[in-house]
Amino acid sequence: MKGYEDIQSGSQLSALPGYEDIGEPEKPSALMGSIKQAGRGFLEGINPFTGEKMAEQAELPLPTSFTERLTRRAARNLPAALATAPFTGGIPSAIGYLGSVGLGTLAEELGVPESYQPVAEVAGAGIPQLGKNIIGRTMGYIQPQLQELASKAKKVGGYDIGPGAKTEQGMKYGTGDDPRASIWNLDRATKDATARAGNSIEQGKAIDGQWIQQTAKKLGDEANSIFAGHRFSADQPFLEQINSLVTRAEGAFGEQGNVVKTILNSNIRGERPQGALISGDFAAPDLRSAIVDVNARLSGAKPNEVKILSDLKDSLESLAERNFTNLNLPELSQRYNTWKSNYSSFATLRDLFLTEGNLGVTRAGQVNPSKLLDIITQRTGGNPVRNPLYENLAEYGPVLQAKKPVTQGGIKATLSELTESPLAKVLKTTLMSKVPTKESGYGLTAQTLAPLTKYFQVDSEE
Repeated sequence: MKGYEDIQSGSQLSALPGYEDIGEPEKPSALMGSIKQAGRGFLEGINPFTGEKMAEQAELPLPTSFTERLTRRAARNLPAALATAPFTGGIPSAIGYLGSVGLGTLAEELGVPESYQPVAEVAGAGIPQLGKNIIGRTMGYIQPQLQELASKAKKVGGYDIGPGAKTEQGMKYGTGDDPRASIWNLDRATKDATARAGNSIEQGKAIDGQWIQQTAKKLGDEANSIFAGHRFSADQPFLEQINSLVTRAEGAFGEQGNVVKTILNSNIRGERPQGALISGDFAAPDLRSAIVDVNARLSGAKPNEVKILSDLKDSLESLAERNFTNLNLPELSQRYNTWKSNYSSFATLRDLFLTEGNLGVTRAGQVNPSKLLDIITQRTGGNPVRNPLYENLAEYGPVLQAKKPVTQGGIKATLSELTESPLAKVLKTTLMSKVPTKESGYGLTAQTLAPLTKYFQVDSEE
């Protein structure tokens, strides 16, 4: 009986003739299971309608463990994330992908029915847009016009432009996203502006009373050298323009307040036969005086005066240019054109310097590009392109708005420095929201095919 018991216990089975030990049934490895779930999830992802049936035909089983369930969901959500990545950007797409996989898996593990699990996936996919809206709330939404202007200021103007420049609230330090960039941009704007006025500041110098006085004298000496000893004549185009301006001025201010007549009578001497507005022949320095006068009157002019004064300034400057051309003096003509541009820039900077407080020029004597744009707009009657300081300088005013420096304590300064790290700047640039509009919608998320994302948007108007 003992031999029988040994056989029953299996200890002697291997000794029996014809017996082969086949061992325990082989189980699929964890790696093989994950590979099959990756295949199943990918089929379901690329074809949501028939993917599950295709997986069954390929003998790809349903998941049985947490690892397999996670693998299947990750593979199933991957095609949509890859398809939207070119439109949303790499980082938002990756964050949305991880969010959809993570929340979907969590819902599954908590026992949420499969038909409701996509809601969790949509919520996870909306994380990038939610982050954009939060950052947009705190830092400002990206304005398309500012984005284009900021790009030009960086590429063409050579300014140090950060992600904040694209928002309505502006960069953190006004003209920069960090103190160094702010100082660089203000110095560059000041150097460019003073160079266009014919008296560029040196390193460490500033726009102050001394600079105004020196530049005025320099431009005055240059004008004397250009205009002295010549006589000009009023041609027919100029007379027609003047007559039109006088009529407009009388309609706006009345005969007694006609600013055009006042400027001509005060500066251009000579005979005016039969009540003519200007003599046919006069000294060239008289025209120079009229140009200086009209530039001065543009300072603080009323809105209804500005347009007429600006047109008069253009007419006077064009008359001088034509006279130098008619006198066959190309060198003087070139010098005059340079002086005309320099003086117009100087008169604008003089207005900027005389504005109240530090609105126009900072305490360090630097140009405030934003206020400069305001001054130019006022002096040109709403047509700033007429001013030589506008292009590649004042036009950047909306993205270079100088702010008064604020001192900080040690802890706050440390936190501020951390927010200006390269990583923080990348995240701000990536996640900051576009302005939501009825036309453009609320922007793209990592999962654009998930319509419930809109429920995670934040309205920009409060």
